[in-house]
Amino acid sequence: MSNARTFVWLFVYVQAAFIAVDLYEHWRLARKSGKQGVISANAAVILAVSAACVGYSVIQLALASALPNIGKLSDFVTKVTGSAASAPSAKWMVPMFAAAFCIGTLFDYLVHRFLLHGPFWRLHENHHLPSVVSNVMPGIAARPFVIVPNFLINAGSCATILLVVRLIGRPRLSATFIHLLPELLLTFAFVACASHSIFLRRFDWVEASFRCLLLVGPREHLLHHAAKIKGNYGNFTTVWDRAFGTYVSPPAGDTPLGLDYDQDFLGAITAGRFKLSPAFRSRYQVGRVCRLDEDGIDSPVAE
Repeated sequence: MSNARTFVWLFVYVQAAFIAVDLYEHWRLARKSGKQGVISANAAVILAVSAACVGYSVIQLALASALPNIGKLSDFVTKVTGSAASAPSAKWMVPMFAAAFCIGTLFDYLVHRFLLHGPFWRLHENHHLPSVVSNVMPGIAARPFVIVPNFLINAGSCATILLVVRLIGRPRLSATFIHLLPELLLTFAFVACASHSIFLRRFDWVEASFRCLLLVGPREHLLHHAAKIKGNYGNFTTVWDRAFGTYVSPPAGDTPLGLDYDQDFLGAITAGRFKLSPAFRSRYQVGRVCRLDEDGIDSPVAE
């Protein structure tokens, strides 16, 4: 299955549901504030967000065909370990799932912290662009350059699993790992969408449940999108943040979200070379979902 088809598959089975409930939550909050005619009152910003999502999705799916997908990486593991004819081992399903989850989330943490918030910041900037964090926002609903870190994480994880399998001399574990790939992808997609969900964020029991499972809760991950807070780099589990001292506990009050410098949908995918015009920004109310500062534009600094 190609990367593009994988993204579409995960959208149909996971992301679409979160987009639906987050859209409902946005509508509920707008109605709760007393606004009448929610859609008409917000038509301009809805149009801008929708157009940016479509544009970001096109870039994401186009780039997805340029790099090897996880299927090809797993085929390589199968070929090298000689487990092509092996059947998955039922008794190793749970341990293998846990091991693959731990290895995958470790590489996710390392790539996220040291590359995406370092030399590869421009590939990740669009994800931190929205000052409203939910699954309907461009950069979250669609991530133009996400295939690059995904490839690094998948390659590192598969290589590590290959090494472990060779060291312990159990080639059948490779077949078990490959058999579990759909379940792993669905789990990662579910946690990633849940951690960005504005709908789930309002439920205390959701946060408590995620913490009991050592998964990243919606309120915990929200801090990673704060303009001035650096931490909570794990996208799926808090284990690595706690282990490496980058865990930040959610505060009681509200925290400003998004970037701490001027940026918009166009600038975030052109490394700041091109930005939307002041007239466009004003007409489509881009400042409601992005940090705009026309009087003084700071230079982005990733930490």
